[in-house]
Amino acid sequence: MPTASLLAIGNELLNGVVRDANLFALSQYLTQMGFSVDYAAMVRDDPTKIAHGLLFLLAQQPDVLLCSGGLGPTEDDLTLSALAEALQLPLALNSTAADLVENHYDRLLTQHYLTQRGPTFARIKMAMLPLGATPLPNPVGTAPGVKLEHQGTVIYVLPGVPAELEAIFAASIAPELLHRFNPGTWAEHTLLVHCDDEADLAIPLRDVARRHPDVYLKSLAKPFPAASVEGLQVIAGALASTAAEAHAAAQATLDDLRRTAEAAGLSVGEIHASTD
Repeated sequence: MPTASLLAIGNELLNGVVRDANLFALSQYLTQMGFSVDYAAMVRDDPTKIAHGLLFLLAQQPDVLLCSGGLGPTEDDLTLSALAEALQLPLALNSTAADLVENHYDRLLTQHYLTQRGPTFARIKMAMLPLGATPLPNPVGTAPGVKLEHQGTVIYVLPGVPAELEAIFAASIAPELLHRFNPGTWAEHTLLVHCDDEADLAIPLRDVARRHPDVYLKSLAKPFPAASVEGLQVIAGALASTAAEAHAAAQATLDDLRRTAEAAGLSVGEIHASTD
């Protein structure tokens, strides 16, 4: 299973001003694509901290590292300069990135969203990339995404605005990852188990997990008395080369759990499959 790590950058995330949505979205997308997301971190808009975060995650040797935030035109958008410093690469004006920025301003002017271009230095800043990096078109915003390979890890740097991040990921990154890594298909099924205490489910979960070691099996805790009244949700997630195989593995695991839980005297609901 290919591996991925995530880094979210921004003071607003750690100050509690903005609730992060990007780590959640990227984790969900990558897991559904068949990647194992092993690490996720947040750092402030500080070049030293960004560089340390990047180097720590790169040291884990993930197949893919995705970063979000810090690509804009303002002085506190420092991600690309920190990446260049961490990898000991010069920053250079990328002509393709510059064209992407200017083309976006052309569209904004044509659509009368703006009456003039942004300052020249700000437009140039968004086109300054680490040497060897490739810009990724931004269908929604101005700053391009960035792709750079380093010692076996593919690094993607995306804007922090969720709509921009998701648009670039869908258009440029997801197709490339599927082609490059062929990671397989992930399927999740869920089962509700009614019990007064999550601990009552511990032994059935343990026994079933041991019989299905390749399936991710997890109960999602609820406060008392919700586990008894609403039911405790159990997730079975499986990765396989085809969707049919993944769904079959998840289904078989929860079928086993249903029998095991019922034998332990627990009330069990229906199994539901997630959409692909």
